[in-house]
Amino acid sequence: MPVTLHMAIHRVFHAQKNVTRPGMAKIGLSPGQPKILNHLSRQNHCMQKDIASALDIEPATVSQILNNMVQAGLIRRSNPAERRRAESVSITEKGREYLEKWQQLCKEIEDVSMKGFTREEQEQFLDYLYRMYWNLTGKEIE
Repeated sequence: MPVTLHMAIHRVFHAQKNVTRPGMAKIGLSPGQPKILNHLSRQNHCMQKDIASALDIEPATVSQILNNMVQAGLIRRSNPAERRRAESVSITEKGREYLEKWQQLCKEIEDVSMKGFTREEQEQFLDYLYRMYWNLTGKEIE
């Protein structure tokens, strides 16, 4: 029986996660934190609900991740009185340092993952993934 698209994506996701998680822990990051740091590096001073929406994470999960990130000094929350609205979240210098380490780890894993693919194949592969994500969510990958 041939492997289905669903199974192939599932297996690649788990293989990638199994390679990524030890490096993430070594940096000092927990699951969910890298994508929030990445988002905040591009969209600083975000509202919690906007982070949840942009990253397809449940608001309660985002809240817990953000609490841990504040304690670790990776992000800070503004005082709601300063913003005249709900509090916003921004990345700290320490958060930027951790994000840089994370991005280097991802680059190393990507280099291994895409070994043997031509530049054109890599671009096509990413295009296919972007299109699949759009088909499933109606949103573009950030």
